[in-house]
Amino acid sequence: MTEETPSSRQPALRFDHFTVQLDGRDLFAADLRVDPGAIMVVSAPGGDDATVVLDAVVRVLTGDTEPVPWDTSGTVRFETTGPRPGPTSGTVAVMPRDHALIGALTATENIALGLLAQQRRTPPDTEAIGTVLDALGVPEAVRHNLAEQLSGGQQQRVALARALVTDAALVVLDDPTSELDPASRQRVHEAVATVAGRGRIVLVAAPDQDDLPPHTLHLRVGRRGRHARTDADQE
Repeated sequence: MTEETPSSRQPALRFDHFTVQLDGRDLFAADLRVDPGAIMVVSAPGGDDATVVLDAVVRVLTGDTEPVPWDTSGTVRFETTGPRPGPTSGTVAVMPRDHALIGALTATENIALGLLAQQRRTPPDTEAIGTVLDALGVPEAVRHNLAEQLSGGQQQRVALARALVTDAALVVLDDPTSELDPASRQRVHEAVATVAGRGRIVLVAAPDQDDLPPHTLHLRVGRRGRHARTDADQE
């Protein structure tokens, strides 16, 4: 993967009385600080509400003003933890649930395009791309296939690689193992832990009772209109 910025130069993620409201109910509430190197899991029945929470966090952080069917209050912001933030401090890399790959580009080209957009430098680091694909178990034989020719599980791992290969301060992963077998899920968990260990914050959405990656913080979205529970499970 890419050359690492020391974790001391990465920002924390601060939730200040942040709430997400959907259909007239408080879906989620958090008032906490998430330090660099943490894996934060947001879970919900079926996973759909967790996706809403992740989308809301990303939109607040990026300043996206496109109309959405939910409302937020409070703030989410990056909070610098060191005297000299790194060049990617405050950036976000996202793996959406629908993968958002370009079907007419190869697996490798999709990752390279994402890396270019995030890092804004050329040429893309092909060694880093190969390393993350190796870590996720994507066979070399399919890396130059068009994305539309890949299986669902291969597409998911390519989309995940596109997010993990960057050095963004926050890596957001929406249900990253839904289409994978147990061995591939374990690879994903290990890759996520590696990225977090290099000082990134990883924010994961997943269904309740799913095979979750080892995490620092677990927040459960509220059920049946009740206020969100924000319990920190040290597991």
